[in-house]
Amino acid sequence: MRGRFAGLRVWLLVGFGWPLLLKLPIGVLFGQGVGLLAAMLGIGLLVLAGLRMQRGQAGDMRRGAVLFGVAAGLVAGLGVQLWPPIAVALGFGAWAGVRLLTDDIPEAEAPPPPPEPIAVPAPLQEAEDRLAALRARMVWGAPVLPLAPQLRVTVEALERLLRDMIPRPERIPEARRFLAMQLDGLDRILVRLEAGAEPPASLAPLLDGIANAADEWRARMRAAETEALDIQVKVMAERLREGGG
Repeated sequence: MRGRFAGLRVWLLVGFGWPLLLKLPIGVLFGQGVGLLAAMLGIGLLVLAGLRMQRGQAGDMRRGAVLFGVAAGLVAGLGVQLWPPIAVALGFGAWAGVRLLTDDIPEAEAPPPPPEPIAVPAPLQEAEDRLAALRARMVWGAPVLPLAPQLRVTVEALERLLRDMIPRPERIPEARRFLAMQLDGLDRILVRLEAGAEPPASLAPLLDGIANAADEWRARMRAAETEALDIQVKVMAERLREGGG
């Protein structure tokens, strides 16, 4: 309910510009081109200010007040043809008045910045580049190759393994060697298939085996991290008991 009243207050402020609506037919009938332009710009700025302030995001009240001030100064200087310093003063007064009248309207917090992408460590960068090349070949060439679905599943399994390796690459040299070996093999397989080779019956089980082995490596790494965490918890618990006397 409070938000509804806040939006009503914003549009009541916009409604104070109703004399500009009368200026439109007068400007058309009497050929007051400058006055008509000022009225149209003023109305547009006021509506834009109301829409911005009704949105209620962080900073919208301040930006809407600025638009109110610009509209008031523009109408005073261009439409009424007041002395420019006076028009500027009227615009400043409109901005200050709107700020005072809307200062208590709550605004939504600004959304958090998007998380930074996880950087691939140097030891895994080559594998990342080779996987990217394989992904590109999956898009452009592999869909028409034999065993395309199995090839895609195998590449995706290796990608998942690489993502799990990124946080702690120094702890898993064996997994890195496994990944490099499988990437070498997949690259050679794709080269042969792209050259027109017919896949032997043993290729499909081999691809399934690579995908399963990658998943097993991920399971072993998670188990190792779980075991390390369990040991750390036991050590901390033991120190807490010793410290408590």
